[in-house]
Amino acid sequence: MPYGVKRGIRTPGEYGISDLFGLGLAGAAGIIAAVITDYRSQGEASAIYTINEWTVAVSTMLGLGDIPLYVVVLGLITIGAGSVFYFQPLTRQGAFAQGFGLLAVMMTAIPGDLAGALQPMEASLEELAPPPSSASKTANPAGPTQAAFTDGQVRATKTASVKQEAARYEVTLMIEFEGGIPGDVADLIRRGKLRGRLHNADTDRTFNLFRNGGAVIRQKGETLIVRAGVPARSDEATLWIRIECEGHKIEQQSNTARLRTPLEWTVTLEQSSTPMFLQRLGQSYWF
Repeated sequence: MPYGVKRGIRTPGEYGISDLFGLGLAGAAGIIAAVITDYRSQGEASAIYTINEWTVAVSTMLGLGDIPLYVVVLGLITIGAGSVFYFQPLTRQGAFAQGFGLLAVMMTAIPGDLAGALQPMEASLEELAPPPSSASKTANPAGPTQAAFTDGQVRATKTASVKQEAARYEVTLMIEFEGGIPGDVADLIRRGKLRGRLHNADTDRTFNLFRNGGAVIRQKGETLIVRAGVPARSDEATLWIRIECEGHKIEQQSNTARLRTPLEWTVTLEQSSTPMFLQRLGQSYWF
């Protein structure tokens, strides 16, 4: 028996329906393997979430609503299966490698999104203001009256700038875990078993609740308290949060934040026996 027959090698024109189906299945399997590899290695920075955000943006423009993550995965698998008709690999191993490499290139080109950092709520205007320069402490040759006037102008400019930069909504999130917090909080965050994002619909900016610093996080019994400042540009805005924790149902909800009125926001995570990766497939990641 000639070498390669068992590996599915045929001469041009000898590929039947079963051969094409097998090659397409191998290409799709390569895509699946690449998705799993990227998802497990990159965690919440996986490019699959960025693709979902882009897909939701397009579908919203077309009036189709939010697209869940599993639709994106199915779309990528379809691309992997259909790509064999363009690249025409000769073996199933080649089709698998081609599908894996195709998605690997896509994932490399698409940036991950870990979101930005929130502002510490404890910071004050004085703490945010830049320190006075040595020049302001030196007497002005023009005289004390001129020096005081110049110094006042500088301080007024700095104060106005700091106030503009410090415009933010003060938010206190009280996250209650039904059945208790499943382990050490720091360890859960490090292993990606506790994730959270906050989105300001007014500025279209997204922030990471538990990573990138900024927020003050402390535990009180079975409640996790997150205190932070959310950058603002208007007196009122709609804030969205999404919190994921192993052993609990993904929670996504919104609330209204106002300047000069601290927002106290209580969120309860219900227990769930559904594996987290299955929950994420049904979730639409638009922020």
